[in-house]
Amino acid sequence: MDSKILITGATGLIGTNLVAGMRQAGYRNIVPTGIEDVDLTDFRQTQQLFEKHKPEIVIHLAAMVGGIFANSTRLCDFYEVNTLINTNVLIAARKFGVRKVHAMGTGCAYPKRLEGQMLQEKDFLDGLPEPTNYAYAYAKRNMLVHLMAMHDQYQLPYTCLIPANIYGPYDNFHPKYSHVVPGLLVRFLKAVEEGQQEVKVWGTGRAERDFLYIQDCVEALLCVVNHPDSLGVYNISSGRRYTIRQLAEIIARETNFPGRWGFDTSYPDGQSTRVMSTQRLDELGWHARFTLEQGIRETVAWCRKNPELWKTRGS
Repeated sequence: MDSKILITGATGLIGTNLVAGMRQAGYRNIVPTGIEDVDLTDFRQTQQLFEKHKPEIVIHLAAMVGGIFANSTRLCDFYEVNTLINTNVLIAARKFGVRKVHAMGTGCAYPKRLEGQMLQEKDFLDGLPEPTNYAYAYAKRNMLVHLMAMHDQYQLPYTCLIPANIYGPYDNFHPKYSHVVPGLLVRFLKAVEEGQQEVKVWGTGRAERDFLYIQDCVEALLCVVNHPDSLGVYNISSGRRYTIRQLAEIIARETNFPGRWGFDTSYPDGQSTRVMSTQRLDELGWHARFTLEQGIRETVAWCRKNPELWKTRGS
């Protein structure tokens, strides 16, 4: 806990909750940075950040992120911005003598050929990703290759964490560009608030996902950061599979939505099924604690308690 830890992307979903969790756990020597502090697509600014703070450990969370609509309609933006951010941060980490890097990957970069199978870390780079988000997927894959190369050539240890579909307080609640859970929460909460009687769910509802509450993700991240022997790729997953239809049923129930809802099949489903093995993380002693129902209940309660926060993040 005495090492100086730089956290990029500290104002996002994972970063905001991680910083709060670390401070509560007694970490005092952390440097949270967000987009308002530094433009990580600018290598000069990135170098200045590392030169100023001289971190010993980096938790790299910064990324341009979004749901299936954002990924499929802004392919070049997602590739360029994320490639610049990742490359600049990792070069600076190496140049300024960081002892270890912990970076956040994405489950959507797993090969499409493995749909329906239990996804294992060793297969992360082995095959083409889902076409709707291939640009973002390759930016994240490139980051892993960069980490592997730095370890092989410069002996810089790293972990690359591959999360399931994370959701919870401080998420991005944009009605078009968010991920599926916050996107649905916004639609159902606004329908209740405005007295609407119908909500549309994008896709067919048949796609299956593994949803991970943010508190579980934070605890997994800290487990990896605190373990001296952690190295390589780790899935972070609840190990449970839900269809989008089941997710919508839970959200409708937890938001007390009295109307009807159905599917807009003009929007794509993305990968049909995605569920990840947690064996590597299990061996470090971590297990998910929250069910989807519990996590959605906690998130709905937070939204109702903090309307200005989720409405601002949904603008």
